[in-house]
Amino acid sequence: MVKKLKEEILLKDASIKKVQFDKYWFYDLKDVADYLNEDLSEVEYIHLPFVVDEVKINTKCATLEDIERARTAKGKTI
Repeated sequence: MVKKLKEEILLKDASIKKVQFDKYWFYDLKDVADYLNEDLSEVEYIHLPFVVDEVKINTKCATLEDIERARTAKGKTI
């Protein structure tokens, strides 16, 4: 079954790294791909810094709209 993404669920889920930048929430693509158990390689992304265990890393991130657009193009959502 295909999971429908909702922003409020993504914001509450501690397993998904996220950062707010200029009024938009950006989500770590790897974390969202793991959550959905889907390939999100077609999603347009930007690199944003995250601090994980006191180490700064640049991660591929995208907005919910970018993720949904790519999933819709692949026929993953209704």
